[in-house]
Amino acid sequence: MTLNRSAGLATLIAGALLAAFLVACAGEPEVPTAAPQPTAESMPATAAPAAATTAPDPTAAPAPTETLAPAEATPATETPTEAPTEPPPTAEAMSSGAAAVFTLGEGTIARYRVEEELANTGFFVAVGETQDVAGSITFDESGEVVAEDSRIVVQAATLRTDSGRRDGYVRNRTLETDTYPEVVFVPTSIEGLPESLADTSGQVHVQIIGDLTVKDQTREVTWDGEIDFAGDGAATGSVAVEFTFDDFGMNKPRVAIVLSVEDTIRLELDFVGAITAQ
Repeated sequence: MTLNRSAGLATLIAGALLAAFLVACAGEPEVPTAAPQPTAESMPATAAPAAATTAPDPTAAPAPTETLAPAEATPATETPTEAPTEPPPTAEAMSSGAAAVFTLGEGTIARYRVEEELANTGFFVAVGETQDVAGSITFDESGEVVAEDSRIVVQAATLRTDSGRRDGYVRNRTLETDTYPEVVFVPTSIEGLPESLADTSGQVHVQIIGDLTVKDQTREVTWDGEIDFAGDGAATGSVAVEFTFDDFGMNKPRVAIVLSVEDTIRLELDFVGAITAQ
């Protein structure tokens, strides 16, 4: 009887302890402490850079793209830069050696003279003229003639005398103008010119040396004569050269009233022109 009471008491005490334990377990659970956030010092050394793994913020303004600074623009109101227009060289500039060109002008006359003996009048000088003459002579900075840029041309078919019969013979038989329409002179040098051409005044004696072409023959000749300079670039003058029919393979005029023709032909040039600086 005593043993049963002791066992019951022990059972009662064990039940009370179990009940107390269950009540304690039924209380509010403890909130777990948040895991500590890793610091910069605790991040592994091999971690990828934040910029490579961080997604771009869509609300952030885009970073400006770096561009090269454009060249400074010319203001719209500024006149574009141009090469300055230089005034034409003055007489002083030409006298210091600037290049110049002498150009034949209106009023220039080319002329030939041949002495003939006519049946009814005796000796007579036939004169044929034309104003169909053009050309120029170019000088370099040292005053020398530039032959490749210089040329004087006479239209041979336009030469006229006082006789149409003579003119026809000269055109068809002597000069053969259908085949060789031009008489051409190319000057190569001029002796007697002053150092300055633009501001020279007065008369000078000159010799003009160059190549004369008549028909298909070319020979070096020397023209001799005078040039009058006006002091403002204008110049007039007269030069002449002599040669024979045989020199250029020409036939002498032969018509019924002409008894004889001298061998020598005198070719003259009365010129009007102006000198301009280049």
